[in-house]
Amino acid sequence: MYRQLAAGIVACGIFQGALHAAEPPPIEQLETFVVSGEQPGPGLWKVSKGDHVMWVLATYGPLPKDMTWRTRQVEERIAESQEVLYGGNVNVAANIGLLRGLTLIPAALKAGKIPDGRTLKDVLSAETYAKWLALRLKYIGKDDDVERWRPSIALEQLRGAAVKKNGLSGGPNVFAVVGDLRKKHKVASNALPNISRTVNVENPRGMLKSASKLDMPDLDCFIRKLDTLESDVERSRDLANAWAQGNVGQLRQLIHVRSREESREELLQDSCAFVLMTALEAGGSTDASRAKRTLDNVLWHAEQASVQSQIDWVAAAQESLQKNPSTFALLSVADVLRSDGPLEKLRALGYSVEAPE
Repeated sequence: MYRQLAAGIVACGIFQGALHAAEPPPIEQLETFVVSGEQPGPGLWKVSKGDHVMWVLATYGPLPKDMTWRTRQVEERIAESQEVLYGGNVNVAANIGLLRGLTLIPAALKAGKIPDGRTLKDVLSAETYAKWLALRLKYIGKDDDVERWRPSIALEQLRGAAVKKNGLSGGPNVFAVVGDLRKKHKVASNALPNISRTVNVENPRGMLKSASKLDMPDLDCFIRKLDTLESDVERSRDLANAWAQGNVGQLRQLIHVRSREESREELLQDSCAFVLMTALEAGGSTDASRAKRTLDNVLWHAEQASVQSQIDWVAAAQESLQKNPSTFALLSVADVLRSDGPLEKLRALGYSVEAPE
């Protein structure tokens, strides 16, 4: 959801862009252990009614770069199935269009940078800047350009580099592997249509101009998230390891299964990008009113599209279970484990749902 929110903000043209100081203090090196070699991945969830069955693979990414997924069980279940069910993607985009979007790039770049030509060293305390610089040098290296971006944008650059440095880039693509196995055994594909929503953005150039004048509303969020960045990345690494090793109990523990509504509210409150958007919508100006309508529309469409995606998947799963002796399906690990997720919806409809051991 966080990535969807960030993508929505970028799509609306609010904060978009391509993203040397004192010697930093030494920082503790986290023990990096990412599993490698052949790994089983999680077992399959079994949904059934009568003698018809659906095998559900919980998907997760990014996965460890150097692991090889042992897919024997997955291949056997795909080979005996009559179709593979894929959910549709959810896409919330602005009504700006490519050509118009290109003309907004200069304004977006300006909005994404710290006002008045300042850098992170100018706006952070000496203590916070020392923490930032140590982490930047550890994960990004020498890159003076990142110093000019607003704290929330710089933080995402740092997070992406840290994830890659922790061996979580370039691992197996679950969908590609399943697709290859499906084709190998000539099993039919049932790919649900994507759910696309378009958000009307009024005067994006004006909103970008207003955004460029914001001072540092995301600074407190940056400071807080900087302190937890390495533990957050470590959690992502542990999730990837748990998936690779088929440790469903650890997946449950790490994901802290919540309802969709609880997860959405928590992620919004924890998003520095969301802080920027809410700062832009504050005040009584025309651009503030436009920004508020835009943000409200993005969140509403994202929520509605997500709900519709689940409804479509549950309906397709029921149809597949009725017509096929065996079906293979994919769902994100969060949707598989969520208390109000698709599998729980099927359970409420009278289907038997069994988790892997």
